[in-house]
Amino acid sequence: MKVEYRIGLILLIGLIASVILRSYAGILIAALGIPFYLAYTAREQNILAKSRLFDRDLFLMMGLTVLVILAFEYFADPRLGLILMAIVIPLVIS
Repeated sequence: MKVEYRIGLILLIGLIASVILRSYAGILIAALGIPFYLAYTAREQNILAKSRLFDRDLFLMMGLTVLVILAFEYFADPRLGLILMAIVIPLVIS
């Protein structure tokens, strides 16, 4: 199984758990599961030792996530905003 499919599976499990449980637990599964999986697969390459732990992109994504949650809190379910963000941002970047 390719890395992309496994990451997609972790994201899908998180989204399904979020919808079924009606809480942020599923988002937490995806938010923690994907970096842990990538760190686990990259341990042989020693990529994490060469990279900075906190960089500009991390804070940008954290700020964007908080902004989406607060914006969707007023007129819809914040989980919907996070799901849309998880779909739209990769499509825009690629």
